[in-house]
Amino acid sequence: MVIMNFLKIVTFNFANMDILKPELVWVEQQCYRFCDKISWSHGKELGSYVEEIYEPDYGSNDEESCDASIEIVPMNGNRYKHSFYVNNNFYRFIIGAKGATLKRLASDTRTQIQVPKLGQNGDIVITGYNHRDIMAARNRIDMLIETSRSKLAFTHFICIPCMSDEIRENFKKFMEDILKTNGSGVRGISEDIFQKPEKLHLTIIMLVLLDEEDRKKAIEALETCKYDIIEPIMKKHGPITVEFRGLEIMNDDPNEVSVLYIQAHDPSGCLQKIANQIADYFVDNGLTRKQYDKVKLHMTAMNTKFLQKEVEEYNKKKVTFDATNILKFHEKTFFGKMSLSAIHLSQRHNKSKDGFYEATAKIEFVTT
Repeated sequence: MVIMNFLKIVTFNFANMDILKPELVWVEQQCYRFCDKISWSHGKELGSYVEEIYEPDYGSNDEESCDASIEIVPMNGNRYKHSFYVNNNFYRFIIGAKGATLKRLASDTRTQIQVPKLGQNGDIVITGYNHRDIMAARNRIDMLIETSRSKLAFTHFICIPCMSDEIRENFKKFMEDILKTNGSGVRGISEDIFQKPEKLHLTIIMLVLLDEEDRKKAIEALETCKYDIIEPIMKKHGPITVEFRGLEIMNDDPNEVSVLYIQAHDPSGCLQKIANQIADYFVDNGLTRKQYDKVKLHMTAMNTKFLQKEVEEYNKKKVTFDATNILKFHEKTFFGKMSLSAIHLSQRHNKSKDGFYEATAKIEFVTT
């Protein structure tokens, strides 16, 4: 009975209803608001809802929609072929467990994909009946490579060497004080976890460069950054001076520290701006992945990763040290100043004759 009365009220009110002032109807202490849908639906045939599903047209042979830089050549039997080089470090990601990823790629794009055997070098070959299918397969593989790059160990990094004699000497004094006084006998502290004075640097961004093509792209990117980013900023603001003072840790607990670093101060803010723009440029050009919203400029002083790997494997857990006293007694320690004069593309785990990391490339600036 209540429902019937409710329907009568609705029918009665629709005729004179103002859409901007809908009728309020109370039914069993529940308030309902009604708007006139009759005029909206008049003359329209309303069927049941059907979700629109987009299917990519892999069968189309629209060559204009394909990347003109990709070479696709005809084969016998109305088939086409595309070959391209991929570093063998990526084969395992493209193939997948028991070949599952490769099979799915071929099935989804209606192509045949040949990948060299693991440990070998060569081209990946895609064959198909039209350009669109081959381009779809190539794009999927490119995306796999881009995402899997983040799973590989870093090989290079962009950095600012800190080769000032003042900074190196003050760092040596800092080391001696920790090892002989404020860190003597403290858990986890040993000479092995200190950075080598000749390797002190500011890290801008980490990179995975696996072959000559990757390295060439990184070198060209660094050169572009010099002329398009760094020199215009320095021309406008003058030489950039960085002061190294005070310490910070990478976590919140000073009793369980893995990395301790020296703070870099640049009152002008130009160094931070340069670092951010360099990082963004390398990300935009596919040379690395976005890691942080902005670059955390830091000069590593102590890091448990400097220990031999066997130590962590033996402990079966992350190695830390107690930095409580270090932070207490060196909270504002001054290490020195330097002017920005060079930026390096450096190789990890390799050092040059002067003891610093081996440079794949470097750019230098006039500081006067």
